[in-house]
Amino acid sequence: MNTRCIPGRRRALAALGLAAAWPWLAHAQQNAGPYVPTPWKIVEEMLNLADIRADDFVMDLGSGDGRLVISAAERFGARGYGVDIDRELVKLANENAARAGVAARVRFEERDLFETNLGEATVLTLYLLPHTVTQLVPRILAEMKPGARVVSHDYPLVPWQPDRHLQFELPEKVYISGTTRTVLYLYTVPARVGGDWTLELPPALGRSPVRVSILQQPARVLGAATVGGTAAPLEKLVIRGEEVSFAIPNLGRRGQSVRFSGKARGDVIEGVVALPSGEAPWRATRTSAR
Repeated sequence: MNTRCIPGRRRALAALGLAAAWPWLAHAQQNAGPYVPTPWKIVEEMLNLADIRADDFVMDLGSGDGRLVISAAERFGARGYGVDIDRELVKLANENAARAGVAARVRFEERDLFETNLGEATVLTLYLLPHTVTQLVPRILAEMKPGARVVSHDYPLVPWQPDRHLQFELPEKVYISGTTRTVLYLYTVPARVGGDWTLELPPALGRSPVRVSILQQPARVLGAATVGGTAAPLEKLVIRGEEVSFAIPNLGRRGQSVRFSGKARGDVIEGVVALPSGEAPWRATRTSAR
């Protein structure tokens, strides 16, 4: 079995109880195992969790017979792309797409998933071994657009924290993994906002710019604001897709925290802040990235 290959082969590994047998796995990376397709119930739940829309481009790494991508095109009108290192399965997936009448919207290619560019995907589906999904995390965060969704079957994208997860029992999983337990993890790719920013305040909050520094990592995001020479941690800093929100303490006229929300696009964040007098616009410009 090759850990860069099809979902079914990865499932066959789990079914044999060899996922933790690392000496065997090192050999298995060069040898493909038998193919087992994803149960249809899991296909349905993965697509529902990803909230597929007609304007989505769905990519499946290790696409097997193509059922995830084909189902996304059939049910939601999405476009899609699947990669697999098994030539016969790629051929089968393209034939299945043609039979389903969606060949104009989806395609499958023989390709190593680690050599596949992820930038076009708005939805990425995965069923890979734990260490493989972990290897993919930096590439997902670097290549995929903010707001893109990732759904991983059974294995979380450590150390990235999921937005939500769905757990259910499925009898069909017993022959795949030895258990009925299934967990699906949903992630939303955040805007890349790490670095130093200059925040232009509305006049009601003062005329001096505020310096904001953000440390963004897969496992956490931290920030600090410097106001009048005094630094304080940002409160409730959240990045979800392009949406960015945080509160700066002791910024209001009575020393209260003031909450900002906006959208990040490249080196600019723009939005509105709610003040007692009403909403006011604000803007931040990145001065250095990290």
